Amino acid sequence: MAKKTKLYEAIIQDIMERIRSGELKPGDKIPKEAELVDKYKVSRITVSRALRDLEYKGFVKRIKKKGTFITEPDAPEETKADGMTIPVIALLLPFNEEFGYEILRGVEEACAGSGYYVTYHNTNYDARTERELIGKIMSDNLSGAIVYPVGSGKNIDVFSSMLINRFPFVLIDRTIEGLDAPNVVSDNFQAGYSVTSHLIGLGHRKIAFLCTSLHEAVSVAERYRGYCKALIDASIVPQREWLIEDPSPIVGSEHLDSGHPCAASRLEKLLRLPEMPTAVVAVNDLTAMHLIETALRRGIRVPEELSVAGIDNLKTGEHFIVPLTSVKQDFAGIGAKAASLVMKQIADGGLPAEPQTITMNTELVVRRSSAPPRKREY
Repeated sequence: MAKKTKLYEAIIQDIMERIRSGELKPGDKIPKEAELVDKYKVSRITVSRALRDLEYKGFVKRIKKKGTFITEPDAPEETKADGMTIPVIALLLPFNEEFGYEILRGVEEACAGSGYYVTYHNTNYDARTERELIGKIMSDNLSGAIVYPVGSGKNIDVFSSMLINRFPFVLIDRTIEGLDAPNVVSDNFQAGYSVTSHLIGLGHRKIAFLCTSLHEAVSVAERYRGYCKALIDASIVPQREWLIEDPSPIVGSEHLDSGHPCAASRLEKLLRLPEMPTAVVAVNDLTAMHLIETALRRGIRVPEELSVAGIDNLKTGEHFIVPLTSVKQDFAGIGAKAASLVMKQIADGGLPAEPQTITMNTELVVRRSSAPPRKREY
């Protein structure tokens, strides 16, 4: 069976064919990323990866604030000599979501002018794909890597090998259990605490927490810990039934239009409780928006009968059918800090003697999906 062409590869093939046919000539400007997104019907991060690969191979040149241009046909292509480190920093993310583009943007801006190319790879929340990509990055002698792990308890042997071989890398958002590795994370505890405190301040006393599994990632556990601390500080005893866990393998999906198969079961779990919570803290914005869609279809008004808040502050949440209260993460800042750490490791000849952790602040953003509780009428 023929291997399926990836979306970014299809874009590269199309642009290369247009170069070979003479449709695109040296010096011609390629359409803006937003235009390419519309043309190829893909995400912006996919377009960005295609252009980065073309630039790395020497077919195009990206000029800041001007655009992307076709290079001369004899432009030298980067090649790898045995044992020679290639000036490339790889970014591994488990998704194509919009904040992934913000992370990539931060990495690229930090690397601009430093002589490093940036390549993007999507692991699709698959541990095997992550393992294979990291192995290839190391065997290809790339300079370093920035990795958003697929899970906090997976591929510890792979990351341990990177540490032992002093391969420059930084983890973002999630740490690996039992491993002291450089990482850049949001203040997930504060994110869970602030959004829960906001709901308590509105008058809610029964607040549920929705997630896949507390063991999925340290970031999830930290958000739940912040949620519990906010309840306790308000003299509210967290109830076990308020924790709605649902280990869905597609929780990372960026697509809202197809709905979320687990949202209905999550809502049913809430409805079956002796006293249904009046508010919900979702582990991320996508989980929150799927819940809102499902609740509205069931005739449950948001926020009049159920307040819902997320964490991430996606633009889709800002313009959602019920604009979503959320917690803003500085994704571009995370990418920039991670890139700076990796480049410092490279300059210093390997990993630092002591593991570094940089924690980025978060910010509560209040919108219409949260309001004071009202009496329900079913």
